[in-house]
Amino acid sequence: MPVTSAGIVDQSEVDQSEVDQSEVDQPDAGQSDADRGRITITTMVLLGAMTGLGPFSMSVHLPGLPRMADDLATSQSSVQLTMTACVVGIAVGQVVAGPLSDAYGRRRPLLVAMALYCATSAVCAAAWTVPMLAGLRFAQGMFAAFGMTIARAVIRDVADGQRLVRLFARMALVSGLTPIIAPNLGSALLVVTDWRGIFVVLAALGALFAALSVGSLRETLPPARRTRLRPASTARTYAALATDGAFLAPSLVVGLAYGAMFSYVSSSSFVLSDAYGVSQTVFGVLFAANAVGFMAGGQLGAALAGRRGTIRALRITLPAAATAAAGITLAALAGSGPAVVGTLFLTVASIGACMPIASAEAMRTRPDSSGTASGLLGLTQFALGGLIGPIVGAFGSTSALPLGIGMCLCLLAAFALCLRPAAPRPTPSPAA
Repeated sequence: MPVTSAGIVDQSEVDQSEVDQSEVDQPDAGQSDADRGRITITTMVLLGAMTGLGPFSMSVHLPGLPRMADDLATSQSSVQLTMTACVVGIAVGQVVAGPLSDAYGRRRPLLVAMALYCATSAVCAAAWTVPMLAGLRFAQGMFAAFGMTIARAVIRDVADGQRLVRLFARMALVSGLTPIIAPNLGSALLVVTDWRGIFVVLAALGALFAALSVGSLRETLPPARRTRLRPASTARTYAALATDGAFLAPSLVVGLAYGAMFSYVSSSSFVLSDAYGVSQTVFGVLFAANAVGFMAGGQLGAALAGRRGTIRALRITLPAAATAAAGITLAALAGSGPAVVGTLFLTVASIGACMPIASAEAMRTRPDSSGTASGLLGLTQFALGGLIGPIVGAFGSTSALPLGIGMCLCLLAAFALCLRPAAPRPTPSPAA
C-alpha cells in the first residue's frame, strides 16, 4: 500500500478490491456481528451528539454569564474563567479517556463518565463561589471529553478506509448542530429559569446519554484487543504517536483547521456587529447558515475522498478553504460586508469538508491503540483551537481583516503538511 506525502495513505492508489473490502464490516475472530461492525442510525446519532457534548457544555450557558456574575457577586471576566476551566477540562479529559478506553473497553468508561457528568452538572447548579464553579466546570469538561474521545474510537473499531471517512462525516452532521442549538437553547432556557437551571438541564442530558448508551451502544473493543493500563506503557504510546508522522501530520491538519474554525466562532459575532452593523438576529441566521454549510461540507468532502482518495481530497479542500479565507481578507480591504459574509460561508463549508478526512486519516494509523490516538487527536485539536482563536481575536473587531488573515494562515499551514514528504512506514493491519 503506497504512502504519500505527510504519511497519508492515498486511497485512490489502493487496489480497488481493497477499497471495496474496507466498505464491509469485518468482525474480529471470536466476535459476532452483533457485537461489532454495525452502526445503527440511533448509535450514529448518539455518537455524534457525544462528540458535540464538550462544545455544547461550554457554550450553552454563555447567554447566562451576565446573570451569573451578578448572582455570584463577581466580575464578568471572573465568570469567564469558568468557561476556560471547562475548555481545559475537555483537553485534559481526552488524554485520560483514551488509555482508559483501550484498557477497559468503550462502554464501561463511557457509562461511568456520563454518570459523573450528570452528577457534576447537578452540583454546578448549586455552586456559590467562582472558584468552586470553576473546579466543577473543569470536572464537567473532563467527563464530557470521554464521550468525544470514545465516540471516535468506536467508529475506528468498526470501520476503515473510505467507510471511516464517511462515518466521521456523518458524526459531523450531528455535532455540527451544536453551534446552532447551544446558544439558542441557553437563551430560551433563561426565559423560564436562571443560569442554575441550565446546569440542571445539562445534568438531565448526561442521564439521557447514559441511558441511551446502555440501550444502544455495543462494546466494540473485545478483551483480546485491550491493553493493560500502565503509566509507563501509556507514556510510551503517546510518545510513539507524537513522533509518528503518519499520525501527527493529519492531527495537525485537524488542529489547524479547527483553529481557523474556532477563530470564526469566537470572533465573528463581534466583527460582524462592530464592523458591518449586523444585528444579533441577523447574525443568528448567518451563524446557523454557516453551521449548515459546515455539515454539508463534511458530506461533500467524504464523497470527494471516495472518488479521488484522501490525500487528493485534502489537496482540493484545504486550498479551497484557504482561497475562501483570502477572499475574506480582500472583502475586508474593500469594506464590503456582504462579500465578507459570503466568503465566510465558503470558508466554513470548506473547513467542514476537510476535517472529517483528516480526522479519519489520523485515527486509521493506530488501530491497536485507537482510544489513545483519539485522545491525542482531541488534545491537538482543542490546544491549537484554544491558542489560535484568542490570538486572532486580540487584533480587534473593527474589521474582518485579522480574522481573514488568521484563518488563511492556518489553512495554508494545514495544506503545507499535506505536501511535506514523509518517510514510508509499514501499514498497520486494518482493524475492520
